[in-house]
Amino acid sequence: MIESLKDLEKLLKLCRRQGVTEINLGTVSLKLGELPVEIDRNAKNIIEDVNADPYANFPQGELTPEQLMFYSSGGMPEDDPHRTDN
Repeated sequence: MIESLKDLEKLLKLCRRQGVTEINLGTVSLKLGELPVEIDRNAKNIIEDVNADPYANFPQGELTPEQLMFYSSGGMPEDDPHRTDN
């Protein structure tokens, strides 16, 4: 039986190792979430280098209403059909 936090910790670790996601102990029910995914530090650095300046190609000056809508929905400067300085 679970009598201390250490016992609970051991139970949760065992459940994780075995792939158990739900535990029912009488009136107590636990649902375990997904394990966090570890990010490769080298891959993160490569992505940061590619996206070093997200505003590098962003048009200067006032935007048209169409451009405002395009960029507010996540459009990229190289895909802007209304760009005048192509």
